[in-house]
Amino acid sequence: MNESATIHSCIKCGAKYSLEGTNDKDNLCVFCLLEKKSKQNSQEVTIVPALLDASRLNTSSEAKEYRPSSFNEYVGQEPAKAKVQSFIEGCKTFNEVYPHTFISAPSGMGKTLFCTILANQLKKKIIFTTGGEIKSEQIFIDKLVEAEGGIIFVDEANRLPKRVGFFILPLMEQFEIQGKAINKFSVFFATTHKGDISKDLDALIQRCEQVSLIPYTSEELSKIILQYKAKQYPSIQLPENVVKEIIISCRQTPRNAKNLVRAFAYCQDWNKVKMMNNIIKEGLTELDIKTLTYLNKCGGAGKNAIANHLRVKAQTYEWDVEPYLVYKEMIEINNKRIISEKGKAFINGL
Repeated sequence: MNESATIHSCIKCGAKYSLEGTNDKDNLCVFCLLEKKSKQNSQEVTIVPALLDASRLNTSSEAKEYRPSSFNEYVGQEPAKAKVQSFIEGCKTFNEVYPHTFISAPSGMGKTLFCTILANQLKKKIIFTTGGEIKSEQIFIDKLVEAEGGIIFVDEANRLPKRVGFFILPLMEQFEIQGKAINKFSVFFATTHKGDISKDLDALIQRCEQVSLIPYTSEELSKIILQYKAKQYPSIQLPENVVKEIIISCRQTPRNAKNLVRAFAYCQDWNKVKMMNNIIKEGLTELDIKTLTYLNKCGGAGKNAIANHLRVKAQTYEWDVEPYLVYKEMIEINNKRIISEKGKAFINGL
């Protein structure tokens, strides 16, 4: 429990509970609240979400960004799509809740979009949160309330506190609290770095179906780029050579590709787009070039030394810089990071 949270006493059982992230009007702890909401003819409990006052927010007439709304529009990831579509049909046939799912992929690969489409296919409400946001058991209960028996999408699952993970596990398995059944729900955990999940939370992951998004091919990226241009910027011309440059420069990531399409739509000048995004050659940025130059000069280094040279955090180097250089076969990782022959040839050719 967060020490800074307000602590109250339940008027029914006297138990202490936190109001952090809640909108409690009953002065009851979660267990007594669940008991209060219990149906008269059943043990099933319907958890009623707190009301949010959005009356002072201004409405917008601006066009929304195009996002695929079905798996037919979602380009690529055929193995993952085939798996979840078969599970959707199976859940409908046997009237079962969709299994808890763990989805892993690098940043920008479409994890959130994939799960949003999956929720639409299931006709279930999906609410979004992060492992870092769920700081207490009560906050997870609040998300459960908001989901209304639908899906809770937990991004950055590697940041989920162990204590909260231990609390979630029996809820995921039994769908009950203190012997009282609650509406069944699905949890979708997502992370860019599966290896960073705490070993103490392995039990959570083992209860989940595994979905991994694989790298996109050039053909798939071309389809994504042309689809996004046609839907979002139909009035502009996107020359074939610029499409090829975007494919080379997007680091195999749809999000980057769409950002580059947007930048080109705004200025209609590819050289200017490259300059604005610090792209030097073949999608490599200034940070990539500095990394290769440093390794070429020193003969090899650890990630902390490289990060210090780049003046970024070690985590930033390891997550944002290194994976693409490894994918491009320009560095090799043994006891330390060393530049490959391909990397040396690239540096010498600049």
